[in-house]
Amino acid sequence: MSKNRFKGSELLHAYVDRQLSPEEKSRVEQWLETHPEDARLVAEWQKQNLGLNDLFAAKINEPIPEHIAPSSLHHQTPPENRASLSLLSQIAASFLILSIGIAGGWFGRDHLNTITADSTITVATQQNFTQPAMEAHWVYTPEVRHPVEVEKNEQDHLAKWLSYRLEAPLTIPNLTAQGFDLMGGRLLPSGTGPAAQFMYESKEGSRITLYLSKSLNDEQTETAFQFSQTGSTRAFYWYNGALGYAVIGDIERNELLKIVNNVYQQL
Repeated sequence: MSKNRFKGSELLHAYVDRQLSPEEKSRVEQWLETHPEDARLVAEWQKQNLGLNDLFAAKINEPIPEHIAPSSLHHQTPPENRASLSLLSQIAASFLILSIGIAGGWFGRDHLNTITADSTITVATQQNFTQPAMEAHWVYTPEVRHPVEVEKNEQDHLAKWLSYRLEAPLTIPNLTAQGFDLMGGRLLPSGTGPAAQFMYESKEGSRITLYLSKSLNDEQTETAFQFSQTGSTRAFYWYNGALGYAVIGDIERNELLKIVNNVYQQL
């Protein structure tokens, strides 16, 4: 194999998507053995695929809505047109399944439920809040050159900027005692307006993220810690005041909970 890096990442993506021939697969695996940076990227992509598959697996098994189900079409359509409509419905179902993988965050909007008077977070609301937080974690933690938008040497500017955008005073927690140093942060979109992500890294190279966004109902609420897991990615999240918080990482649950408690004390 050439000593040069691949031109682009198409071959590595094809490897992750299992689209290579046995010979091509063997060549890529030989490359990864001697190029740890690419091996890390591939591992992260594989983890992202697994996470997305777990996150939306239930959607694939959901029944087609009654008003677009083939039986409904048959009831309203002359017999001679049923065959063509059946084929169209199969094609539509195929596109539906494909769109689940492409537009990951879109389906979360279908699962928003009203928060009850005692501020209990329903499972549907849990998915909506943790989904964009986890997706942001999966997208940016593998980055080598651009994991953050504003680096830690501009921490004061980062805190002021994101506080202004989220319209709430933000404190950037110090997690050095837990073995994680601040890398920086970035501005993100969310279903409730601007969101923020702060990223931390351990000496071993493990990364965790703190995600903040406005509460769904813009009310001053407070909830206990909630836990969510997709694949090997774990998250604790809660609401405090007008903001929702999520701490996410691919580390053991008990270790992550210790970090969460520390974050909560500093906010």
